[in-house]
Amino acid sequence: MGKKIKVEGIIPAMLTPFTEKGELDLNGIRETVDFFIESGVSEIMCLGSTGEAAALIKEERIKVTETTVKATNGRVPVMVGTGAPTTREVIEQTKEAKNAGADSVMIVTPFYEIPTQEGLYRHYATIAEAVDIPIVLYNIPPHTNVEIGLHTLERLVEIDNIVALKDSSGNLSYFAEAMRLVGDKIAVLTGGDDITLPCFALGCHGAILALCNIAPRMVVDMYQAVQQKEMAKAEKLYYQLLPMARAISVPQNFPAPLKEAVMMLGRPSGLAREPIMPVSAAEKAAIREALKIANLL
Repeated sequence: MGKKIKVEGIIPAMLTPFTEKGELDLNGIRETVDFFIESGVSEIMCLGSTGEAAALIKEERIKVTETTVKATNGRVPVMVGTGAPTTREVIEQTKEAKNAGADSVMIVTPFYEIPTQEGLYRHYATIAEAVDIPIVLYNIPPHTNVEIGLHTLERLVEIDNIVALKDSSGNLSYFAEAMRLVGDKIAVLTGGDDITLPCFALGCHGAILALCNIAPRMVVDMYQAVQQKEMAKAEKLYYQLLPMARAISVPQNFPAPLKEAVMMLGRPSGLAREPIMPVSAAEKAAIREALKIANLL
C-alpha cells in the first residue's frame, strides 16, 4: 500500500469492562486481550464506540490504553480511538494515546460540531501533521451525522500517515465505491457486524467489529474462508452469526445489547455507563436465542 503499516484482518472493537460499581475492570481488560489473541485476531482496537470512549474521562482513557498495550505485550498491534468533536481535542487525545504505547489511532468524524467537507479534510490533515502516528479514518454517519464524502476520502488517502478507513455506514454501495476508489492506496475495513460477508466478498482488507467481543474465532474463520474461496463455509458461519449481529447493531442504546451478550457468556463486561440503559427482558430473550443459534450457548 505504500504506507507505514498495513491494517488488515479481523480486529475486535474491544468493549470496556466495568466492575459492579461501574469502575474500570483492568483485570477484565487483560483477560479479554488474551481471549482475543487466542482467537487469532490480527490486532486489538480499544476506546471506540464499543469501548464507550465518550463515557470515559481522560485518566480512564489513558489507563485503558496502557493496560491494553501492556496486556498484548507485543503479540499484536494496538489501535486506539481518539475521536472528539474538535480538532484540538483530537490532537491532544492522539498524543496521549501515542505516549501510552498505541501503534495507531482510529479517529471518528467530528460529532456535534458538524463541519463542511473542506472542514473535515482540514480536520484530519491537521491531526496527521500534528502527530506522527498511523491514522485510521472512522466513518459512522448514523451516529455522527457526518459522512466522509468519497471525494474527500480520495484527498485524504494522499496523506502519508492515513493508512485505513473503517466504514460503519451500513451502506454497501458507499463501501464498494470506497473500495474501488482507494482500496489500492489504503486498507478499507468494514465496521458493519451484520454485513461482514458481503464486504469480505468485495475483497476488503478486513474488519473492526463489536461482534468480535462475542465470537472472534468464528469471525476470523469466516474471513479466512472467504480468503481461501471456501464460500459455503463462510456462508454457514455468516448465517449462524447474523441474528447476533443484528441484535447488537442498534441505532440507540449501544453497546448495551453487546455487553449483555458478553455477560451471558460469562466474560468481563458490566453494564454500560449512563445514559445507556440496561436491555429489556424481551431484548435479553432475543440475545439469548441469537447466542443459541450461533452455538455459543
